[in-house]
Amino acid sequence: MTESDAADGAQRPAWAISIQVGEALWRGRLRVGLSLDDVAGQIGADRETVDALERSDFARLPSRDTSIALARAYAQLVGLSKKWVTAALDKELLRHNE
Repeated sequence: MTESDAADGAQRPAWAISIQVGEALWRGRLRVGLSLDDVAGQIGADRETVDALERSDFARLPSRDTSIALARAYAQLVGLSKKWVTAALDKELLRHNE
């Protein structure tokens, strides 16, 4: 995360220093007691896409924009920072596509 990201309010949660977005979403889901199907229904995705987000399985994710939009909705649902999830997932997708 760059200083400009931090200045824009995209600071990662203290507990998320070394985990990927997928793990943060998974932990958030468990914390609030939702199933994969619950999340899928509430964010407008299928169960397989939610599973792919949690596993950081980039090959199974839809387009970059759709993946980020779904991750933002998922973050809001489980109480994570949408700015952090957006910045971190974008960085992970860029690394994956290099």
